[in-house]
Amino acid sequence: MDKKFYGGFLQSFTFSGGISVPEYLLDHYFELGITPGEMMLIIHLLAEKDHQPGDLELIGNISRKMNTPVAEIESMIEHLAQMNLVVRVKNSTAKHTKYDFEGLIDQLFEIWGINKFKQLAEKKGAKVQINKETDLSMQKITTVFEHEIGRPLTGFECEHIEKWLTASFSQELIIEALRRGVSAGIRNFRYLDSILREWEKKGLKTLPEVQAEDEYFQSKQSKNKTERPAGKKNTGKNKSKYDNIYL
Repeated sequence: MDKKFYGGFLQSFTFSGGISVPEYLLDHYFELGITPGEMMLIIHLLAEKDHQPGDLELIGNISRKMNTPVAEIESMIEHLAQMNLVVRVKNSTAKHTKYDFEGLIDQLFEIWGINKFKQLAEKKGAKVQINKETDLSMQKITTVFEHEIGRPLTGFECEHIEKWLTASFSQELIIEALRRGVSAGIRNFRYLDSILREWEKKGLKTLPEVQAEDEYFQSKQSKNKTERPAGKKNTGKNKSKYDNIYL
């Protein structure tokens, strides 16, 4: 193919004009009961709105471009008018006919408003669900803590637990950290926080993952003990791996 000839086509194609069709219309026209054929007709009407030909000429042009009989084009326009989407407005003083899309825009606005309302309702519902789950977790954790510690929790301690829940520490991990603190004879919340942060640092998010990490740590300790040279005694006490943090 001649490059110059092809270049002429590209230039003609690029600068032949265009039409902007809102993406929202393309996404939601079917919700208004508009058929694909009627949607194509609307696009052609939008393309011709600034040309202002006579109505018969306009319908004839669209009929030719869509390869659709004039009678069918007229029928589609009538259907759109019945749905109050596109209204044909004839000007008695001018030769051309206008097409008013105000009804189409109004109904698209209604769809947009309904969808926005649904999104807000879903977000609110999800937030309520999260708050309910957090409240239930808080109640259970508070009960377990007060039982293990042997006294009611202070407001500061309750805030600390809420902070852990907000930071996405699971209920089971918070309770497990408490039990480990109690086993070590340490009920300090800073100590419990250090245990949770250590698990977070290692990417441990569930109790089985923590237990697997403990088994690995214990097997490593046992191996080191077995490999220690004969005659060399371990004079230190057996320590928890959390003993050096926030005691």
